[in-house]
Amino acid sequence: MALSIHAAIPLPRDADSTLSGSLPEYIPRGIDADIRAWIKGHTKTGGLIVLVGDAAAGKTRCLYEALRAEVPDWRMPEVETGSQLNALVHEGVDLSRSVVWLDELQNFFADEVVTAASVRQLVLGRHGPVLLAATIRAQELDRLLLVASPADSAVSSGGPETIGHHHARQVMKMLARWSPRGGVAERAIRFHLDSRLGADELARARAISEIDPRIEIALHGAEDGRVIATLAGAPELIDRWTLDTAGDPRGQAVITAAVVARRCGHPEPIPSSVLEPIAVLHLSGCSEAPLPADWLLTALAWAESPITGRIRALRRSAAGSGEVDGFRVSDVLLQHSYGLARGLVDPLVLRDDTWAALLEHAEPSALSDIGSAADAVGKVEQALRAWQSAAAANDLRAMFRLGWFYAKRGEYRNGTVWFQQAAERQLSPAMVGLAFCLRELDEPAQEERWLRRAVELNSPGAMVNLGLTLFARGDTAEGEAMYRRAADLGEAVAMANLGYRLRERGDLGEAEEWNRRGAVLGHPGAMENLASILWERGDVAQALEWYRRGAERALTFMEESPTFFRPWPGESRDQGVSDTILGLAQMLLEQAGMDQIEEAERWFRVIAERGDPRAAAALANVHAGRGDMDGVRIWRRAAAEAAEGHLTRNRASMLTSYGEAGVQRHVDIMLDHAAGLADDGDSSGAEEWRTKAARHSVRSSQHP
Repeated sequence: MALSIHAAIPLPRDADSTLSGSLPEYIPRGIDADIRAWIKGHTKTGGLIVLVGDAAAGKTRCLYEALRAEVPDWRMPEVETGSQLNALVHEGVDLSRSVVWLDELQNFFADEVVTAASVRQLVLGRHGPVLLAATIRAQELDRLLLVASPADSAVSSGGPETIGHHHARQVMKMLARWSPRGGVAERAIRFHLDSRLGADELARARAISEIDPRIEIALHGAEDGRVIATLAGAPELIDRWTLDTAGDPRGQAVITAAVVARRCGHPEPIPSSVLEPIAVLHLSGCSEAPLPADWLLTALAWAESPITGRIRALRRSAAGSGEVDGFRVSDVLLQHSYGLARGLVDPLVLRDDTWAALLEHAEPSALSDIGSAADAVGKVEQALRAWQSAAAANDLRAMFRLGWFYAKRGEYRNGTVWFQQAAERQLSPAMVGLAFCLRELDEPAQEERWLRRAVELNSPGAMVNLGLTLFARGDTAEGEAMYRRAADLGEAVAMANLGYRLRERGDLGEAEEWNRRGAVLGHPGAMENLASILWERGDVAQALEWYRRGAERALTFMEESPTFFRPWPGESRDQGVSDTILGLAQMLLEQAGMDQIEEAERWFRVIAERGDPRAAAALANVHAGRGDMDGVRIWRRAAAEAAEGHLTRNRASMLTSYGEAGVQRHVDIMLDHAAGLADDGDSSGAEEWRTKAARHSVRSSQHP
């Protein structure tokens, strides 16, 4: 297997001839033991391990060495694209005792996307014990996680490569952060590899430097313990780009253009026709001298020339015909643009004429991703232009993204326009998105029509949403059948929902089985359901363990996808986050010890401060138990305001997911606040909140 490890600084001429010219001696890392323990613990079940870190932190080498140590005799099938992995899963290939190598994981969600369903099937062990081993840069992980919206939960999973970012997010949400307390038990795990060597690692590096002179050179040249990056020539790359006063300013401008294009969402390779106008913009701010006719060829030649050994700032990319189709920029430089080089890059990223140049010169296939990058930095006009241009070229991704752009702003009618264009071209996630908008527009017949069309295309997300609709109107048999179909396809939401319904009717054995499967896939709601079953059985220790695991997973989700929770989506859309945290906090309160009460209060605050009315009401009760009436009033008002906002935004989805009881629970929170105001002598305030509650109530009579 060819490892995509950064080229290293060259060996000195007088070095030991037995040393590898391309691969320096390995410096054991501090997390090696934990990674290897996790791999060893999953040789019978398989699982997903992702190593996250900066460019040139040593991720690929660290993970490869761990696999070589623990599973040296396992097969490693050649998988270069997500669609190849999908085919192996779809064809039922026996992958027992195989490592599927997914270096630079984000690339598997680009052109030929691996689906979340394929990953789930493998993590659940349905093709034998398979280890999915992946690496990803921290910035790429953030990019994949931060583009979520509450409406995005309607898609769930399913669909072709046109919605790779949705599949990526579903996979990333499966991952638990490594912790010594329970990390070995997690079937899908992620580790963080620090780019700086710690004291023990530096000591090991010094010992190995006696064998490999490149490590000695890196130790002397490294700043802040960044020995691995120095081995990869990071200082020389950065010098070539930003500090080399004797270098070619036009070549440096071309490197800058490549970094800016990547920051603006242009996929690699980047054509010279895109690099040229951005480089000219940069040069125009540095010099008024006219550019010679051949300046671009000369600049590109300088930018892609070797700095030392095989280390280059730019690398040309050749198409199948052998012709150059563009250039790839070192990820070391791309990462540097988020740090010390921000002063050089950020002004260009924020300039309207940079985006205009991209929109004019980029190929239509690049425009959808450019639009998403523009949206992420607040360039809404440019984002819309990019998506609309791509949609005009029949890019289904752009139609889909335009649909969500409007849906997440509450402009559901505009959302239907774009979703329908993609849906009519047989894009099943667009059908689910269209159904979501139609639900909000109170068009249930059309909503169900599009969900059923997506179900015909085997969309698990459509099955889940149709199941919700069927249960809401009392058609429990077909609703359960939908959940089962989606669960059989590996959909964690369906497993949690099915487990919940089975538990409601008393089939605890099968309920536990499905919730355990959903919990393995990292779904907080499944963990909460499982904890509830264990609690009712009297297994308090296991119940508390699953509540904690679910709450910690939910907290990670909230921290890493903040836009998903602004405004607060509520229990009908938050994928089990709030119910899991509330369940843990309530269980802690029932333990009745002072430490447990304080911990419960901390967990209530986590979601109350984000807008959950039930948690705010629980905090009011905690303060009441202390006799702190000021605290009671503060949290009771916060709960009522959150309940009103939640019902205003999400009443339709609340009715679908929880029925009238779910809506009335929030109405009662508003009425409790009204009663408190009346007790305090504020009759006008009490009447105002009774009126607000009456607008949302599903009961024929109200509290006095």
